[in-house]
This record gives sequence, structure tokens and C-alpha cells, in this order.
Amino acid sequence: MEKQKIKFIFDLDGTITKIEALPFIAKHFNLQDQIFDLTKETIKGNVPFVESFIKRVNILGQINVDEINDILQKIPLFDDVLKFIQSNLDDCIVATGNLDVWSENLLKRIGCESYVSQAKLVNKRVVGIKSILKKSEIVSDLKRKGFMVVYVGDGNNDAEAMRLADISIACGCVHNPANSVMAITDYVIYEEKALIRILKAISISIAPPGQSLVISCAGIGSRLGLNSTKALIEFNGRPLIQWQLENFWEIQDIKIVVGFEANQVIKAVREIRNDVIFVFNHDYFSTATGKSLFLGARYSNEFIIAWDGDLVVHYEDIIKCLSINDEYLGISNAISEDTIFAILDDEEQKVIDISRSTNSKYEWSGPARLKKERILDQNDNVFKGLLNQLPLPALKIRAFDIDTSSDYNFAKENFDYYHNNSRI
Repeated sequence: MEKQKIKFIFDLDGTITKIEALPFIAKHFNLQDQIFDLTKETIKGNVPFVESFIKRVNILGQINVDEINDILQKIPLFDDVLKFIQSNLDDCIVATGNLDVWSENLLKRIGCESYVSQAKLVNKRVVGIKSILKKSEIVSDLKRKGFMVVYVGDGNNDAEAMRLADISIACGCVHNPANSVMAITDYVIYEEKALIRILKAISISIAPPGQSLVISCAGIGSRLGLNSTKALIEFNGRPLIQWQLENFWEIQDIKIVVGFEANQVIKAVREIRNDVIFVFNHDYFSTATGKSLFLGARYSNEFIIAWDGDLVVHYEDIIKCLSINDEYLGISNAISEDTIFAILDDEEQKVIDISRSTNSKYEWSGPARLKKERILDQNDNVFKGLLNQLPLPALKIRAFDIDTSSDYNFAKENFDYYHNNSRI
């Protein structure tokens, strides 16, 4: 079966450019006081884009368009984003609400197909706007033509296009994406190298060699009764997700699946590491870990290390988990209150069944290292998707997850044993 053709659509300001274009122009002409606050509120979504754009054009309209064009041509760009676009010119599009007469030279510098708003000119001055670009129409048109559309944006005026796209990526490299974007995006990134990783992964049809770590942090944690996602449970003054990340410095591709309290999880993670790719499970209320793992594993490497945001593993065994180059299910002595039992073969080398009802001295609370193709699109817990794929190799480790109040109390009492604080 032939691979579906892809079109990558990029917003311009804050996605390809390292700064916003209109404030950049305004600063050059000492008009920044009139433009800055308006642009800031527009990015947040507090002022409608069309209203804001008309006002900003009126402020800048009396400047000679050739001067603006020359100035804007010099705006700094994200080098690796530019390199990706120029290596895939036929597949990339720039969609910007900025005016054609201001952006012409900059768009030539980028080099791919582009769509812009159109100005009315009199004597090299903008006297009005012929049309304001509707980015969503570009997405709809490309989908009608059979393309898979990937949209990268950050502002309120990108939200509808991102909602219609097959894959949407919120770019936080310059400023936080608008709330309207965060409510519908599939991914959010905060570093250029993370953006390039996900773009390259989407652009190829075969998973590259290596491993990706997927940490599932989307759930509500209702059984625990703390009204907080379990990744944010604090031990020794730090949320669990930060303790987990301290062990994964050598892993380049980390995807953290977020849902409930997504903004708080993102904030906690970014205090430790900024190159993580955040994956949204917007249906976290009605789905379980199986859906989160599937979403995180898409567009990842050949092997997936599956980790849960409530998982505590002994620090020596984390090293063991990361050093093995084949598949495994990590099993431990059954100590969790709400146990998922792991049944092993006679030699205790392989997991032959996973069950809530069949008693065993072992449990499977995670982690696992699996070939990407084993991870199925399903709404239940991860182990339900693995039942028909057993047996799988067993890796004995010291670990438990935190599902109930009893588990939480055990975690508080034993946390220092599992985490060697002197390493941090």
C-alpha cells in the first residue's frame, strides 16, 4: 500500500522565526509601545486575531513597504526548522497572516510554497487589507486532495486549522501556545530539537532504530483520592515525575503523555528538561493507559520503553531496565494493593499470563520494553493489549506503582530505599 502523501504547514511567527514579526518591525520604527501589548494579548487569544491585525496594520501602514520588507528579511530564524523545510520543499507550506508586501523577501528566504494576507497599496503605503488569510481553508483543501496534513502553530489564529489537521503540533519555542491551541493539539514542544524529532518521525514510514521512552501521566488517579494526577505526588519536596526524569538523561527521545492537570505536569517536567515531546490524551477521562501508551508510541523509535507516571523502580534496577536491548516485561514481588499478577513459566524466564484474578507471587506494574508494533490502539489498560502476544521475557526488578492509599503510604515509607538521593 502506497504511503499517504504529507503536507507540513508552518505558521511563521514564533514557529519559523525566533521572534514575532510585527513587534520586530515596530521596535525598529519606535512603535513598540503601540504594538507590544496588542500582540501579547492576541497570542493569548484575549483579542480576536482579525481585530488585532487590522489595528496593527493601521499603526504600521504609513511606513514604506520596501523598508519593512527589507527589515523583515533579516529576522532571525530557527536554523534547524529552516533546514527541515528546505530539505522537504515540495512537502512544506508557510501560512502566515502577515501581509504579502511585508513578507515577500522573508518568504523567498525560506523558499517553500506560502500563503499570506493581501494588502491594498497606495504609493508604497498600506491603505487597507484586501484579504486576511484563513489558515483552516488551506488545511481543508489539502485534505480534500488526499494529503495527510501536519500543522505547526502557536497562536489563537492557528487553532481552527490545527483542529482540522490530521496531526497538530503546538510550538512553544518563543512563547507559550494559546490556550485554544493547547485544548486541541496532539503534541506540544518547547525546544527546536524536539520539534525536529517529531517532524522527522512523522515524515518517515518505518520506525528508526533505537528506543523511545513513553511516560504515561494522563490519568486522574481517582482511586488514590488526592484529586491530582499521580505524577505530581511529592516525595521529599519534589513531584514524582521529576524523580523519574533524573534517571533518563541519556535517553534522547522522551514522550510524556498528559491529560488531567496537563499544564502542571508540563511545568514540573520543564523545570528538569525542556526537550521532551508532550503528547496529549484529550480523552483521558474515558480511556486508560493503553490509549496513552499508543498515542505516545506513534512516531517513535523501533523499541518503546513504557513507563507510568506513578511507577517507582529501584535506582539500580532502572539502570538494568535501560541497558537491555531486547523486549521484556518488568515484574516484581507482589506488594501493590490493587495487583495485576504476572504468571511465569516453570523456569521463571517468561511471562505467560497477566491477570487480576489468578494469584501469583509476582506482579506486573511496569515497566516494559516492547517493539513498537506490539502497542495496539485500545482504550483499556496496557496489559489487556498484550494478553494475546504472550509469552514475553520477564525481567525481575524491585518496583511498584501507586494506585491506592495503601500504596501511597508504602511509597512514603520506602521512597529513600528506592531512590538514592545522593545521586541527585
